[in-house]
Amino acid sequence: MAFRDLVDVEVQGGRGGDGAMSFLRLKYVPKGGPDGGHGGGGGDVVLRAVDDASALTRLIPHKRYRGGTGQQGEGRDRHGRGGEDVVLEVPVGTLARDQDAGEVLADLTEEGQSAVVARGGSGGRGNTAFASAERRAPRFAELGAPGEARRLTLELRLIADAGLVGFPNAGKSSLLAALSNARPKVADYPFTTLSPNLGVVERGGSGFGRLTLADVPGIVEDAHEGKGLGLAFLRHVSRTRLLVWVLDIAEEPRAAFDALRREVGAYDPALLEVPAMIVLHKTDLASPAEVAEAQDALAASGLPVLPASSLEGGGLDAVRETLFALLPERRPLAPAPEGPRRVEAEPVRVTRDPSGDGWVVTGEEVESLVARFDATNAEAVSYLQRHFERLGLWRLLRKAGAKDGDDVRIGEAVFEYFDATAEPEREEGA
Repeated sequence: MAFRDLVDVEVQGGRGGDGAMSFLRLKYVPKGGPDGGHGGGGGDVVLRAVDDASALTRLIPHKRYRGGTGQQGEGRDRHGRGGEDVVLEVPVGTLARDQDAGEVLADLTEEGQSAVVARGGSGGRGNTAFASAERRAPRFAELGAPGEARRLTLELRLIADAGLVGFPNAGKSSLLAALSNARPKVADYPFTTLSPNLGVVERGGSGFGRLTLADVPGIVEDAHEGKGLGLAFLRHVSRTRLLVWVLDIAEEPRAAFDALRREVGAYDPALLEVPAMIVLHKTDLASPAEVAEAQDALAASGLPVLPASSLEGGGLDAVRETLFALLPERRPLAPAPEGPRRVEAEPVRVTRDPSGDGWVVTGEEVESLVARFDATNAEAVSYLQRHFERLGLWRLLRKAGAKDGDDVRIGEAVFEYFDATAEPEREEGA
């Protein structure tokens, strides 16, 4: 299966289990009280970062992932078991974005880091939770809540210390193989590299160290207009601390350097401010005079210009040492958000029902509240009345012009309106 660094998925937290409506039944306790247990919470959908750059590819066959459903509560105060979490393994460097809100939900920059991207619904309360001095034997329980549903774009941005940038056939893959332990595919035709490659470069001697070096598919001129493979793969050098401009000495290096900077700047101008160096590659194909002339032409860039040949090995030690010498200190990466942010609930609104003479009530809090109870159960409806009063629903309906007997639709439920605050009409002579 081909490498993928951009995948769209749908995720949904599991539904919570329903609470139980039950009463204690014992031989010597003729009037046992309510003993319905609570339902278990639904399972979350979680992203976890692993050291595997191909992990996104394994998510493609399914596309939809849902947390486990919580179990229902039972009598004798037995609570339902929570639904199982669904854990999706993604590569280190994966950024998760909500397609609808445009919000970044997670940016996993370290192995083992995890983030909840869709929370499971809470379990419904059993009838024990609704017992009070006035309501000693509640004959209703709460339904489990649905889990959060989101459409996500998962975008891999490799976390490398340095990145190779150049036109096709500049020899980036050969340079990566010569400098590191990577073994990318190398051939004499454009776009040999069709996916990013990572290699580890080691520094010997007293200054021992190591860094990761990334190679991305070659950029063609006017790539910002969609030509060739475009600029999409530049996301993999967006986190690097050092850019390595790789230029073919036989392809007018100065003009190639200016064209590359234009294309990279079109993708992200901030990348042009990243510390950088130039590798004048394939010097085995040029004379010493031609190499010196190309170095002079590039000197105006103000960057170190190092001639090198991956074929013959010339200049590679100097390139390796310069990589370590120029590499800045690691910038602290932003921590992953602690799951989706809670947004302010939509206020309660009352509008005319376009299909009849009744009214439609909308609002996140009131709709989710009603959805958790059986609207055909008179005791449950009585319980809801108090919440309607707290939310100011009756006041809004009176203000809108509702009359006694009007239908009021809230989500899938329909209630009959009556004005509890109206004074009863006095009979004549009373």
